[in-house]
Amino acid sequence: MNNQPPTFNAGSAPTPRSVKRVALYARVSTQEQTKGQYPSCDSQIDELEAFARAKGWEVFESIKDEGHRAGTLKRPGLTRLRWLVSTGQEDVVACAWYNRLIGSRDFYILDKEFKNNNVQFITIHDPADRNTAAGRLFESMLVTIKTFENEQIGEKVRTKMRMRAEKGMWNGGLVPFGFMHDPQTQVLQPNPETKHIVLQMFQTYVDKRSDFAVRDWLKAHQIPAPTGNALWMPGTISELLANRRYIAEIEINRDKQGIDDLPEHESYRIVPAPHEPLVPKELFELAQAIRKEKAVASPGRQSRTRSYSLNQCGRVYPLQGRMVCGTCGHAMCPHYVYHKANPAKGRRSNSYVYHYVCAQKMKYGSQCDHQNRVLAKDAETWILERIEDLDIFDDLLEREMAGAKERFEQDMQPVKESLSLAKAAERANQEKIEEIIESVSSGRAKGALFDILSERAAELKLERERLRAEQRQLNELLAPLEEHFEASGLQSVLSDFTRLAKGAKPEELQRLICLVVRSVEWRPDGKHKVQFYHFPKPQNNCHNPPPGHAAHPLQSWYETTQERAVNRTDTKHQSDSSC
Repeated sequence: MNNQPPTFNAGSAPTPRSVKRVALYARVSTQEQTKGQYPSCDSQIDELEAFARAKGWEVFESIKDEGHRAGTLKRPGLTRLRWLVSTGQEDVVACAWYNRLIGSRDFYILDKEFKNNNVQFITIHDPADRNTAAGRLFESMLVTIKTFENEQIGEKVRTKMRMRAEKGMWNGGLVPFGFMHDPQTQVLQPNPETKHIVLQMFQTYVDKRSDFAVRDWLKAHQIPAPTGNALWMPGTISELLANRRYIAEIEINRDKQGIDDLPEHESYRIVPAPHEPLVPKELFELAQAIRKEKAVASPGRQSRTRSYSLNQCGRVYPLQGRMVCGTCGHAMCPHYVYHKANPAKGRRSNSYVYHYVCAQKMKYGSQCDHQNRVLAKDAETWILERIEDLDIFDDLLEREMAGAKERFEQDMQPVKESLSLAKAAERANQEKIEEIIESVSSGRAKGALFDILSERAAELKLERERLRAEQRQLNELLAPLEEHFEASGLQSVLSDFTRLAKGAKPEELQRLICLVVRSVEWRPDGKHKVQFYHFPKPQNNCHNPPPGHAAHPLQSWYETTQERAVNRTDTKHQSDSSC
């Protein structure tokens, strides 16, 4: 054994071990394979342990992935295995077969990780000498065959599920509301206790034209959701109202709807279901027509590109995406109420009332524990007046910056303490490493003790790197302590913002706010907070910034909107619209 003292530094690799450490990996695709007195994963691990003992290797850890398919890398056991490899804790990874580890071309991702960390990969029943060209060719052929086998099994499963669906059989999952599963025939049958509720849901939707009206009706009659929750989610109601099962029709290859030139077995089609309809077809089609009509005017429908909010009332909400609820931290969403003309109540014409409402309030209604809602014009006026005050009164901005810095220092006190603890831990770690180096250099550590100290030194180095990474993260949190509380940069931006905001259209005002304001925390008690982006100290000549310095954050926006500003404003505004 070579007992020469090794050199420990930040860039050196761990000293090779005399006894190799091996990680054993086993996997099965279904939970059914984990049942019984001697499950498949246990047999794989036993076989791998016997193989490791015959080689004289140390089994460091046995890892199982039970009920996970081979075609993906997103498996808890595989994630653990990859972490052990990346941290240098393993010398060998052993599996029974290639497809126990991976059954797709992602094998080469794992193979690269193994090679980069000097980890040997071995299979018992698929032997291949990876050190020769012929062995690597054989390995690539094995991977290709296993990938083909895995993909072919997937095709067979999908074909079987499609054929079962065509016969009206249920392929598993949550049974749709209003049905019950017959375990003997494997088909869905109407549930006599709930099928009348489905009919009433469709009728309520057609009458009220709203998913939320259906939810309120279900809540009023204390009808729980299929998941057991007391409150139905609008998405669940939407899916229910679009399910053709309720008119005794089954959609095949629903994900291929709208795609042409597909083989018949892959194309979208509708087949009859072996049960009576729960809803008249005329009522179902009427509900779908209403949904289609609403989708055309809906601002959230797919494929619509927009740079600002669109809705049925046609209003732009400048603070959309910037307002958050000061009570729960959720977004404050645009909302409006439509009032029809009613002379008896003093409304001579149709009108809208615009709000920003907490997303939790919109989702849970009266069950939400707080009622955070504000008129849109009040919130928008408040933020504009706040920015104007900070622009006009220089000392106000200085005081606010000083107060924000003081509050930031108080909030960062736990971070400073954590940083001090991390530095102390690193010093203690370095002392232990130096003690090990001294023991090895003096020649006192020999034989097995030398190997143990070498492994311990490698572990301490990994711990030191973790502590240094933690310190870097904490230092990044403390970085704004000085430079981000410079008032001159923000003062210049607010001055330009005030000038442009006076003549801006609503959509332009929204873009302006998105460039300057990071967030507005709105509280029911009136203690609102606004957070601005950080702007560096302005240069003397903002038109020609020196090399290596970025232009003013609003410079490009000013240039693109200058022509429109000239056409919209008077001569004075024309001269002020540039940076």
